Amino acid sequence: MKRDDKAAVRKKPVVDWEKRILGALEKARSKGLARSRLSPPRKPEAEEALAAEIRKGRILRLGSPPKSLYFLAQFAPNVGQAVEAIDRGAAQSPARLFLEKELGKFCRPGEAFFLKEAVQELVHGKILVRLTRGKTSYYVHRTGWLPPLDATPSSGPFDPEKVEKAYRELVDEQGFLDVRPAELASRSGAPLESLKVWLLEQSRAGRAHLARGDWSLATEEERRAAVVLDGQPHLRVRLEPQVVGASP
Repeated sequence: MKRDDKAAVRKKPVVDWEKRILGALEKARSKGLARSRLSPPRKPEAEEALAAEIRKGRILRLGSPPKSLYFLAQFAPNVGQAVEAIDRGAAQSPARLFLEKELGKFCRPGEAFFLKEAVQELVHGKILVRLTRGKTSYYVHRTGWLPPLDATPSSGPFDPEKVEKAYRELVDEQGFLDVRPAELASRSGAPLESLKVWLLEQSRAGRAHLARGDWSLATEEERRAAVVLDGQPHLRVRLEPQVVGASP
């Protein structure tokens, strides 16, 4: 075999890295690909092709190495998709408290890069309620916190005397001074939100004493009726004897 023929045999075919990378991302679509899936390591030609496509805006990189994911621009996730995923996922467990990282499990890998921004948007939009305990923040979906539109209607305007009467009846029946706001609203016929505001005012005035209770054992109805004080939900309340006459 001639020398030129041997050289031709040894010569490797030229790889079109631009085409290979774009093709791989086209197949991956919204899943994206890690850097290791785009080309073997230490391939300067591939690095140059990838960098060029990023500069052109045809490829987007999300996250920092080594956890980056690459997407074709038309398939790249965004914060809106993360918001929808978290909203949809958290609504399936409306009475559960989530850590921020647990909310991230509702996102696809690419959407998770927008976790903090998405959670902030959901809190700002009052889709999620943020609760704090010490330095730890928890989040609960609004469907597990706010009363449903078809909740049992109240019997009329807020009346402190009816609340006081209902409280005495519950104490007599149950034998405990601490009662649940949910039961107090149901027994007195008071509008739930008005009752919660009134209980907060009585608490600040020293005429009501709120207690945390056990959130893990509370029903969905009890959690909706919880009174938030200092960022913490309170499931029980004790009224002092003389609270009637204090305005809601």
